[in-house]
Amino acid sequence: MTFIEVEAEIRACLNTIDMTADTADPKLRDMLKVQINNLDAATNALVDELNALNERQAQLKELLK
Repeated sequence: MTFIEVEAEIRACLNTIDMTADTADPKLRDMLKVQINNLDAATNALVDELNALNERQAQLKELLK
């Protein structure tokens, strides 16, 4: 599985949890929404890190030319 496939799977799961949370008891819904937001932020951080690493790799390849 590639990183992009994993990211898509995580986001699909988060969307499913979000839809399920909408039908849950309000207290449980609020707790789930917080966790969804935390996992979404962590996923965004991983994407940003991968982008930074890819950019750095491209810079290093240029230096090696």
